[in-house]
Amino acid sequence: MKFSKIILLSALCIMAASCSQDLNDGLVLYSDFERDAKDFGPYHFDGIFRNGAEISDDCPVGESSVYLDGDRAYVEYPTEAVYFNRNYSVSIWVKWEESREFSRIFDFNQIMPGDGNAVSLYAGRPSKGPGNDLWFEQWVVDGYDAIRNIIDINSNPADASLGYSIKTGQWDHYVIVYKESASNPNRNKVNAKGQKVPFKGELTLYVNGKKAGRTTHCMMPQDLPTVANWLGRSRYASDPMFKGWMDDFRIYNRCLSDKEIQALYNLGSK
Repeated sequence: MKFSKIILLSALCIMAASCSQDLNDGLVLYSDFERDAKDFGPYHFDGIFRNGAEISDDCPVGESSVYLDGDRAYVEYPTEAVYFNRNYSVSIWVKWEESREFSRIFDFNQIMPGDGNAVSLYAGRPSKGPGNDLWFEQWVVDGYDAIRNIIDINSNPADASLGYSIKTGQWDHYVIVYKESASNPNRNKVNAKGQKVPFKGELTLYVNGKKAGRTTHCMMPQDLPTVANWLGRSRYASDPMFKGWMDDFRIYNRCLSDKEIQALYNLGSK
């Protein structure tokens, strides 16, 4: 009987280990925005707070978050801290105080917009309801030319729209997952500049642990550095700044699984 219990306990331990999630696997950047700095390894970096970005007690994970005032405040990351090449995932908790059209959650870009290799997630024009949609945009380099995604802001929904209407005044967990090997039906499409857009892969949006949108208007980024790496600020000077709170920001160099995304959401949903 005692031997049977040992076997049963061993089996349960093996099952638990197989079901556990290593949320550090493939993590290349992690900002927890805690007041007390912790040593999480080489990927942990809270960014450089610019123009009044400040720590706030309003947070879903841990004990604090970063607040951006919508005027001048943003968070900056150095070139070596950011990774986008083939598969990637980005996870962040966001609480919009105001959803301003074209205000960025994040913008990883070049010195000048349109130089190639850029990834942006931001508030765009609504396709339905009162709130702005979440929009996703990319640039890549094809040969020596910077190629911009097709963005027709007048179509309904716009090509950049992920089909999710932003909620203000509440904490929501966003994850975008880019899978380079996913089937993409968009072939030989031409953007406004007359460039052939090399569509590849699929991007999926998760909100609070659940799939909430997707797009195949995406391209495979190259292993080229982005040098303007910001939370809350756009590379375009005319775009408004983000107003609200952000917490637990992560970039992975792989596709997160549904279970891993749920585990990340569970960190702040209790």
